[in-house]
Amino acid sequence: MNNPYTNGWDADHESADMQALFGDPGDGIVVVSESDAMAKIRESAQTPVATHPWTMAKVLFDQRDIPYERLTVWNQDANNCAGHGTARAIEAYMQISAWIGSRGEIMPFETYVPWIWGVGKNEANNPGTGGASMSAMLSMITKNGILPCDTPGLPSYKGTSNKWAARYGRQSQNAPYSSFWPEAKKYIVTVAPLPKDAEAFYMACKAGYAVAFGTSQKIATSRNGDANRKWGASGSWMHAMAGYGYHQGLDAAGIDNSHGDGFAWATRDVLKSVVTNARYFDAFIILDIMPRQGKENWSGIGRN
Repeated sequence: MNNPYTNGWDADHESADMQALFGDPGDGIVVVSESDAMAKIRESAQTPVATHPWTMAKVLFDQRDIPYERLTVWNQDANNCAGHGTARAIEAYMQISAWIGSRGEIMPFETYVPWIWGVGKNEANNPGTGGASMSAMLSMITKNGILPCDTPGLPSYKGTSNKWAARYGRQSQNAPYSSFWPEAKKYIVTVAPLPKDAEAFYMACKAGYAVAFGTSQKIATSRNGDANRKWGASGSWMHAMAGYGYHQGLDAAGIDNSHGDGFAWATRDVLKSVVTNARYFDAFIILDIMPRQGKENWSGIGRN
């Protein structure tokens, strides 16, 4: 049966697809079991990463540890929220890793959304401008890597997601993105499944990890520009976003939305609606990423 909602996250059969990927990930895909990941997250959450990501980015920029004062909020011009949510989670993970300084040395970078979403759809045999599943995004970043936005020769973002989502075949040499495969393969991501449990989502954010997820629970906020603004749960949609950050005073986790609202805090009641009570929810935790060329000593949960 088709889902009653339409957006850039295609949740049809999502749970089964995600389980199949983690159960038999195939060559080139590195995943960590849910139990191993959650054990590490529970341990890490004893020393929470309690800071607003905007403040964190400004401090790191002033220290010259990252090249931007605040992660760019892309003006989403395609039905590609699954790509945006995945990209934002990856970028947040790199930023938080630089902030806590205990996962090795890395220079965080913005990752090119059309690569994750457009090429990921082709790799999943789902070409065109329709939505994409989170399992397709997971497969893309863990098998084919991510592409930094400063890669020489990249086209502008506008219009590229749908152009790259046209049918070229898997890793086709005829595709307009074919020359970027070697660069993206330098940045393979390691992930773990996130259970449909609001406390697990909260703990992952509190521990300084990042979550890429899709949910059928709509969230909204009426205030802009306030570092303490909060999400409210109301209505339904089919949308993918990123979860990261922890606010000790509000006892809340952060959720970043690519539809223009940007970042706000989700209390545990809102998280329960977004995760546990949503009809559709699928997510994975960003655990590790290969460093940029020239950086060493990178050791996350997923690799020795």
